[in-house]
Order: sequence, then structure tokens, then C-alpha cells
Amino acid sequence: MSLPRHLFTPAFRHQHLGGSFAAIVGIMVFIATFATAAEAILLTASYLWGQTAEDRLTIEIPAVGDEATMSQAERVKQVTSLLRAMPGIENVEALSNKDVERLLSPWFSKPELLRALPLPTLIDVERSSDPNLTAEKIQAALRNVVSDARVNDHGTWVQDAWRLVQGLTVLGGLTIFLTALTLIISVSLICRAVIAAERETISLLHLMGTENIDIANHFQTQATRIASRASIIGFLVALVITSVLFLSTRQLSDLSALGWGHWLGVGIVSLLVPFGATVLAMVTAKISVMRLIRTFP
Repeated sequence: MSLPRHLFTPAFRHQHLGGSFAAIVGIMVFIATFATAAEAILLTASYLWGQTAEDRLTIEIPAVGDEATMSQAERVKQVTSLLRAMPGIENVEALSNKDVERLLSPWFSKPELLRALPLPTLIDVERSSDPNLTAEKIQAALRNVVSDARVNDHGTWVQDAWRLVQGLTVLGGLTIFLTALTLIISVSLICRAVIAAERETISLLHLMGTENIDIANHFQTQATRIASRASIIGFLVALVITSVLFLSTRQLSDLSALGWGHWLGVGIVSLLVPFGATVLAMVTAKISVMRLIRTFP
């Protein structure tokens, strides 16, 4: 039997249930999209940063006074010569004073104060993935040349940062799960209210020989139409706010290392959220309606 196209429209519209249905779906998609995009970017950026930083070391050579027996330039030359001669060291580059000032400038409000301080010399070292070439071994070798040279291993803080990222990933996954669960419960309750408002109509359709599956499919079509529109709106709002957030914090989180392929992956993962929310609302609506109308005469 062919059912009227807008059979459940009055219940959705006049009972204000359609607006509630759309608002809930849109809000849930917004939350899930924001959490998914942030989690995908965080994981990708952390992986790239880890790949870059794990094999890098920073050698710090403190500045010396005028009374020192060896000049700073000579100390730097001896350290770089020793590092280049060590097996497993792929690249050694001493940073200029301007580069060091640029790195330290965020912590100094007055540039003239920074220039007046005796700045250390920093040497960027890129090593191979040889596990035997540890920061401790390099530190011990440098003591024979420059006793106060310090070796900073980036791998230590990378591991701590990765543990933090893993914790945030679990939190993001929990947020997405709770959002999906809330969506299922909310859609079920709204479907129950809509069907209750159309109880007499459904009973009349039963008397006319209409099958439950036909009624459920019809209801599912209208619910899907509302959910799809709300999902798109929620996704676009989340996309705009996420973009503004990352643009406003670009100085704190440099994501320039992410290539177009990584951003494409983040976009595809984010697009799955509105699609998944629509499918989830559609399936929940059909199951809820089928369970309810089976109790009708």
C-alpha cells in the first residue's frame, strides 16, 4: 500500500519534535566532528614530530668570559669536529647567534635584554637510528674536549609528549562513543513521542492492511531527511570553528610539516562523522519504530 508522502510531518512539525530531532543530531555531529578532527590532527602531527625529533640532539655550549683560555669559536670548532668524526652522526650544524636569539625571544619581552646576555652556542645534531649511539655516550665523548658541554636528547620529551597524546586520544574516543550513545538514546525517545502522537493513524493503517515494515520504512525516510540536513549543518559549523581555532593558535602549534596527503586523510576521517551520524539516526529510527508499532492493534 502506498503511504502519503508527509504522513508523519504533522507530528514532527506541530509537536516541535522535528526541531528537537534536528537540533540533537546537529549538536552531536558538531561535538563528534570537533573531537575527531582534533584527534586526527594531533595524532598525525605527533607522529611527524616524533619522526623528526627522535633522531636529533641539541648540543649546548655555554658562553665563556674574557678570562677563558679558549675562545667560544674555538670551543665550538673542536666540538663540531669531534661530532663529525663520530660514526653514526649524519649532520652537524652550529646555529648562529641570530638563530639562538630567535629561539629565545618568546621568553624575553625586551630584545635589548636578550642581546646583553651571554648566549650559549647551540649545535643541531642529526644521528642515525643506531641504538648504540646514545646521548650519554656523546656526552662522555664531549667531556674530553669541552667539559661543560651539555647534550639534550629530544627523544626523552617526545616519549612524554606521546604518552600525553595517547591519553588525549583515549579521551577523544570516549567522547565520540558517548556522543553516539547520546544520539541513539535521544533519537529513540523522539521516535517514541512521534509514534505516540500518530498512534490512531497507525492503528487505522493496520486496519487497512498496511504492513509494519512499510510504516517503519516511511518513517525512516522522513527521519533520514531531517538527520542528513542537521548533520551537514553541524559538520560545517564544527569545520569553521576548528579552522578558526587552529589559525588562531598557529604560532603555538606549527603544523606546516603536514603535507596535503595528511590533511586529506584528516578531511576524509572528519567527513565520516556526519555520514555515520545520519546512518546511526536512520537505523535507530527504524528499529525504534518497529519495536513500538508491533504493540499497536
